[in-house]
Amino acid sequence: MGAQPRVTVYWYSQTGQLLESVSAVTDPLEKAGWDIRKVEIRPREPFPFPWPVRRFFGVFPASVDPDGATEITARPPVAEDDDADLVVFAFPVWYLAPALPMRAFIGAEPKAFDGRAVVGLVACRNMWYSAAIEVRQLLQAAGGRYVGTIAAVDTASAGVTFVTTLRWLLAGKREASWGFPRAGVGMDELDRLALLGERIAELAPAQLEFTPGRAEPASRAASEEALADRVREVLAAHDAAPVHSPLAAADLLAGKVFRVWGRVIRGAGRPGEIQRNALTAVFALWLLGAVLAGLPAVVVARVLFKAGFDAAVARRLAPVVAGLAEVRR
Repeated sequence: MGAQPRVTVYWYSQTGQLLESVSAVTDPLEKAGWDIRKVEIRPREPFPFPWPVRRFFGVFPASVDPDGATEITARPPVAEDDDADLVVFAFPVWYLAPALPMRAFIGAEPKAFDGRAVVGLVACRNMWYSAAIEVRQLLQAAGGRYVGTIAAVDTASAGVTFVTTLRWLLAGKREASWGFPRAGVGMDELDRLALLGERIAELAPAQLEFTPGRAEPASRAASEEALADRVREVLAAHDAAPVHSPLAAADLLAGKVFRVWGRVIRGAGRPGEIQRNALTAVFALWLLGAVLAGLPAVVVARVLFKAGFDAAVARRLAPVVAGLAEVRR
């Protein structure tokens, strides 16, 4: 049996949902003999779960700040001689941006990505688009080569997930109740990710002239590039990151507005000051109105301008979605 690829997974999860998604993809790889190393990223001061309401909204300004970060520690630390052939960067989404600990990790440990092929893996309610674009930009700045995105979402309707996600995040209640389903990424999505993992596991060594991580630099680089290309093909062929164009458009628009709100709130004073708290409360009210009115408006726009609408969304997402040719209704 030939040498198998080595994969390092960097991940952070408050709820455990992201680790479920990571395991769904990597368990078939481990079963096939791939060398999988998982590194949990931990903030030095843990973020609470469930979130107190004030803390939930209080983290918003830093979350949407491109320079926002938090002190983190990796367990185990990144090895200087890490010889991963592929890196998986697994991140949650906070306010349409990568969670603060994962953004901080890229800045603190760029060597984990320099010269590496990286797959982004995200688990969230349903809006991952702006966050994936930011992750790609950050990883490229660190010297990584972004292969594509694997996205796991809550497949219930947007109205239902608005209720169930808030119930889970603020009250810690994930299970079905009061006629609402269980919150978060469900078994349908985990099964889809497991199938994707099985397809990736078939790539090496049977379909690749694969050279293990400690080979000569030239042969190793060629092997890693071949592996990245084949993984990208699998992600594209199996729709690893399904795109819902109205949600994607709403996400991309709201991501820009969130950054404006974040600058305004950060400029109002230090955390805890009255003016900043007041502006954060105004933002929370605006957010509720945007959710209720914004998405229907985007849906109407797509109905009126479908071809151009979908093409614009596809152009924006093509760098992060492997093989994106068109987007779905």
